[in-house]
This record gives sequence, C-alpha cells and structure tokens, in this order.
Amino acid sequence: MDMSALHPNLAISDARAAIDFYTAAFGAEVDDVITAGDAIIHSDLRLPTTSGFSTFTVAQEFPGAGSAAPDPEGPTSVSFTVPVPDTDAAYARAIAAGATSTAEPADWFEGFRQAAVRCPFGHRWYFVTVAGSVTPEDVQRASDAWMSEQPTG
Repeated sequence: MDMSALHPNLAISDARAAIDFYTAAFGAEVDDVITAGDAIIHSDLRLPTTSGFSTFTVAQEFPGAGSAAPDPEGPTSVSFTVPVPDTDAAYARAIAAGATSTAEPADWFEGFRQAAVRCPFGHRWYFVTVAGSVTPEDVQRASDAWMSEQPTG
C-alpha cells in the first residue's frame, strides 16, 4: 500500500462498523484488514481527495495497551481535513451515512467552502473546497473574523 505522508491511526470502539461507515460516508477504499480473533487490529483505508489521496488506519481500541477510542459524545482533540471537489456533496453523503453535523457547508470567503461532521465513532472531519486563488492572507483574514465572533471564557 502506498501511504500518504501523514497516515493517522484511528482507535475505534467498533472497527468493523467504522470501516463500513468510512466506505459509505467518505468513499474510502479498503486496502487491507488484519484480524486477531474477532478484532480488527489493523486496516488501511485510502481516501480520494482533490490532492490525490490520503490514507489512514482503523483499528479496534485496546485500552489496556494505551489505545482508546474517543467518546462519541465528548470533546475531541483531533480533527481531519479532507480536500474535496464539492464540499456540499461530501457533507450530504456523510450525513446520509450517519454522521452528525457540526458545521453546515458555508463559504468562509470567496473561494473557500467548508463543512464539518462528527462520525459515529467520535472523530471530527472537515470537508474543504479551495479555489486555486486563495492565499494564506485570505485564510488569516477569515480566521481573524471568525475568532472575533467566538465567545470568550
């Protein structure tokens, strides 16, 4: 399997169900699955993106070995950003497959559209469509405006 430069490992409470979800919701392709008994201890998934592909691993959580899945209802410290050709379509597909909306598709500014979902396994995913003309300065201005609207304390 060819891996992307960053290949995260996702600890999941139900790895089999998660693989089914990621294939249905995100169009992920399963490259391999390794089991030990009934548990999926490793699987490689490939996610098509506008920049080529991203890869990630889904595995059953093993808290005794220091690998714990996030609480699907609690806060999460990691988010995944997926560059897609159509933010709205990616968002709709994920919602139809059972994801929960955390941010509906919206234009942050001209040329930058974003949406966010939480998968049933507690991980947060952003879908982003970026026009080629977007600069780092554009992103900074939009981020500054967004931060000024957030509650403090």
